[in-house]
Amino acid sequence: MSKKILLLLMMVMAAYLQGLAQSTVKLSGKVINTRNEPVPGATVTIEGTTKKTAADVEGRFTIQLETGKKYVLVVSSAGYSTKSVEDVQVTTDEIANSISVVLENKSELGEVVVRTSVKKETTSALINLQRNNIAVSSGIAADLIRRTPDRTTGEVLKRVSGTSIQDNKFVIVRGLSDRYNAAFINNAQLPSSEPDRKAFSFDVIPSNMIDNIVINKTATPELTGEFAGGLIQVQTKDIPSKKFLSVGVQWGYNTNSTFKDFTSNPRTNTDWLGWDNGTRKFPAGFPATRQEYGQMPTSGQIEKSQLFQDDVFRQVNATALPVQQYNLSYGSVKTLKNNAKLGLIAAVTYRNAMLKYSVDRSMAEREGSVFDYTDLQNKYQVNLGALVNLTYSERNHKVSWKNIYNRFYEDNYYTRSGFNNSRNQDITFYSSVLNQRNFFSSQLEGEHQFNIAKAKFRWNAGYALVTRTQPDLRTQQYTQASGSDQVILDYDDSRRFWSDLYDHTVTASGAFTLPFDMFGQKQNFKFGGGTVIRFRDFKARIFRVEEATSQFDQSLSMLPFDQIFNKNNFSQTGFVYDEFTNNSDKYFGVSAINSGFAMFDNKLSEKLRLIWGARVEYFEQFLDSKDLSAKKVTIDTEKWDVLPSLNLTYSPTSKSNIRVAASQTVARPEFREIAPFQFYDYESSYSIAGNQDLKRTKILNLDLRYEIYPAAGEVFSLGGFYKRFDNPIEFRLNSGSVPERRLYTYSNADKADTYGAELEFRKNLGFISKSSDFMNNMVGFGNVTYLISDVNFTDASSSGQSINANRPIQGQSPYMVNAGLQYTSDKLFNMTLMYNRIGPRLALVGNGEIADIYERPRNLLDFQVAKRILKKQGELKLTFSDILNNKIYLYENTSGGKEYSSSDKMFSSYKPGTTISIGFTYDFSFDKK
Repeated sequence: MSKKILLLLMMVMAAYLQGLAQSTVKLSGKVINTRNEPVPGATVTIEGTTKKTAADVEGRFTIQLETGKKYVLVVSSAGYSTKSVEDVQVTTDEIANSISVVLENKSELGEVVVRTSVKKETTSALINLQRNNIAVSSGIAADLIRRTPDRTTGEVLKRVSGTSIQDNKFVIVRGLSDRYNAAFINNAQLPSSEPDRKAFSFDVIPSNMIDNIVINKTATPELTGEFAGGLIQVQTKDIPSKKFLSVGVQWGYNTNSTFKDFTSNPRTNTDWLGWDNGTRKFPAGFPATRQEYGQMPTSGQIEKSQLFQDDVFRQVNATALPVQQYNLSYGSVKTLKNNAKLGLIAAVTYRNAMLKYSVDRSMAEREGSVFDYTDLQNKYQVNLGALVNLTYSERNHKVSWKNIYNRFYEDNYYTRSGFNNSRNQDITFYSSVLNQRNFFSSQLEGEHQFNIAKAKFRWNAGYALVTRTQPDLRTQQYTQASGSDQVILDYDDSRRFWSDLYDHTVTASGAFTLPFDMFGQKQNFKFGGGTVIRFRDFKARIFRVEEATSQFDQSLSMLPFDQIFNKNNFSQTGFVYDEFTNNSDKYFGVSAINSGFAMFDNKLSEKLRLIWGARVEYFEQFLDSKDLSAKKVTIDTEKWDVLPSLNLTYSPTSKSNIRVAASQTVARPEFREIAPFQFYDYESSYSIAGNQDLKRTKILNLDLRYEIYPAAGEVFSLGGFYKRFDNPIEFRLNSGSVPERRLYTYSNADKADTYGAELEFRKNLGFISKSSDFMNNMVGFGNVTYLISDVNFTDASSSGQSINANRPIQGQSPYMVNAGLQYTSDKLFNMTLMYNRIGPRLALVGNGEIADIYERPRNLLDFQVAKRILKKQGELKLTFSDILNNKIYLYENTSGGKEYSSSDKMFSSYKPGTTISIGFTYDFSFDKK
């Protein structure tokens, strides 16, 4: 009944608001110069009227216009040519009522009025950031994001030139793994979100909260020097142009899962919100340490073992519901005295998915395989996100408070069956793996324009919290020896595991920009500094079941999986939990990066621009833990790094650039990579351990790129790059591993070289038929990246000799391809077709005796069509994701070739399924007549 009432109210509100035929609405915009800098105080007038306003410190403005009319927008500022933008008209569509205006330096010939159309000016602004950025960069804006089927920032990032995504969340730029990339949100650096790798998991940021994403591929002194592939800058939405309320809903059908049987352990009454209600928490009253528990008599341990929840093992069958996503966003802006503005944007997003996969697994040895298994996975996922941004802006000052929160909840219940050849056993395995991840970021930032020397000051102070908990990760394994009819419990692989990770990051930064004149051109000198301080605390406890005494009742070990761990079975003649938490299963780390920089932005002539300078970083890292023998492990690192960089841009014409860049950057070990903590991943069937002897990586970066911008919104670029790594860090197999017992750890190679080429284009297809409105509204775009690598490392079996592996760096693909068609029409519909493919990606590095593991290429094809309805206040979307549904296939490269061969052996393989979604969004507008 409540759902019907809510639907009725929404229909009434929609009908009411549609009746408000708006006579005036707001046009919002931003005025920037050819350096991508805002032009504060720029005057914006409407030709032939008295309407007039001034741009604020960020170059932003709003002005009230009537619908149904065309206007001429005149933008002017001292030192720039006046620009006249024709055919400006407003509608009830907020996104359509937005424009960016690029002012050019005043010509020596005197006052020149540059005339253009609103369509050309708006489209050219999308490319302007890339064309005039001080660094080689690529990006994607909100208007294209909303025309893709992507629901998270991680999925959006694979659309950017030279970028791919691993596991739908970890970004790989220019073929370099996530550990060689840095992430920023709203000008504050993000910490690693993962316990086992140096990476930020971008699936925690919903795509509908993003304003734009820019990836810098070359370094500049003002940004961190801790990257080699790309520096990803995510900007969330800022001050709105008007008050609005947007409601969206999307339901999706997955061909693998929806309306099919879905199996799990019992679900709690709060799981749908993304929170465990306490059922899975570590039992209260249990001894605080392994030592305390181990000193208890057997009777005491049995009593404490009965504290564990015993009703969590039974299976519950349900029907997988459609993938559901709901969005609610609200924005308002209030004009204060002196044309100051106070803006608010708030958004909430909720997603729930029940996904099924059938995963085939194998592990190769010299002859045959160690095992052949099939996993039936049932993933219950909840994503809950919220954003609140509050901004005060006036002509010379802007202060923002930006907050984003996301909770990602995934319970993967899977059953495994198959034959273990090394043990000569059939196995049946049950596991529930719950991951709860929280991400919270709060930042206070300001930008100020001073009249004295026209100086600018920008500052940022932030706090970020990343948590990850695994409450009651459970495994149960039953074995049946070949030729036997007895199915019994395998004690060693029947475990319960709890872990908690808390990562706190405090950041602060500030930068002054001082303009001056030289060579008859405007120049900038920028200097500043900052600090990033992190605290990480990790701890885990792990148990396995064993026979309590020699009087054990053997019949108990043959009970079914949902009865065997009943409390009554923990007794003198039954089971007891054995805690084997290791001394290394907890660590505490602190790190700090204090930095300063100085940078010149020199316009040497009308065609030559040089950005040069240096950054100094002082890095401190402290980690406290113990090794397996209980020996205290303390790592205390201090390093100074001087990181120079240079970006030279030569513009032979106003529509082309030749860029040359060189820089020195670093990649430092993450806490997890140096911690002695060791964890066995049952799903992947290998162990992971840290290495306290890791060294930081130093990287030399060289870039050359040619760019052409033939028309508004069009680009063609071709570039090459080279990177030299000293002591690159890789995730590779320990030299002592054998096929059935694999231990992956982090280690330094000696050196590595990467050579790459990138091609990118975006072209309006109107040249095919100039008279065709359809072709004039169609854009083709794409990018291709090609990579070659060589890695040198010391081979322990060859007396320390340096060996050239002639293979990619771990995580790298030899090529990446993105391509697409985008059709945009206010009268008809919007349509996007996208294609993505990566070459064979080195996922796990072997040890010579055991082969490297690669990810086989797959073709990813997505399609979306959207139509504005209900007087353009509503939008209907139909989306087809992963249409081809190629297998995600990892293989052991036993053939040693660079491409997949039929003689290579499967490591894991599954099809994710095609998802067909339909979504509806309605924008309630509050502009008055």
